[in-house]
Amino acid sequence: MIEDRKRTLIKALKDDDPVVRTRASNSLLKLEGMSELPEIMARFKGAPKKDKLRFIYALSKIRHEKALVPLVYSLKDEDEEIRISAIRAMGETENHKAIPHLLSVLENTNTLAKIQAVESLGRLGNRDVVKILAKMLLTGVTDLDETIIIVLGKLKDKSIERLLISLSEYSDQKIRRAAVWALGELEF
Repeated sequence: MIEDRKRTLIKALKDDDPVVRTRASNSLLKLEGMSELPEIMARFKGAPKKDKLRFIYALSKIRHEKALVPLVYSLKDEDEEIRISAIRAMGETENHKAIPHLLSVLENTNTLAKIQAVESLGRLGNRDVVKILAKMLLTGVTDLDETIIIVLGKLKDKSIERLLISLSEYSDQKIRRAAVWALGELEF
């Protein structure tokens, strides 16, 4: 019975209707519980961009460790939208095993990808993330620094209070604004 359902859903992945393909992908992921990851990955690798984006979105809703595999694979995609969607999805998975992969994004990619990685790290945040983000500050890219400060504020860790106080007097207005906001978010 389940095999018939799987075959039907796999066939539906090739349907002309994008809604059918999306729903089939979501249903298949639920049904298989990621047990058929190699087959799904094979289909993912050759899929058109819009299907990859749908697949990434579906993976962001799965709280299973194996859902991380295609997201990590997507970080190497040549399409920036695919990479950034995968970065965002990693934060939504609530899987702390995504942290090293998100940190690698911070080392060697464009500013938009770095900003999204910082936001995703904030969703996964723990004390180690706070320390790493605090050390990263003042990258020279105002939008990235502002995002880091906002994420640090959302993480509410009062260990960065002194840092935020010093940034409240920084020369860049965006940095000062973010620092003052973040100070108000810290735990008492």
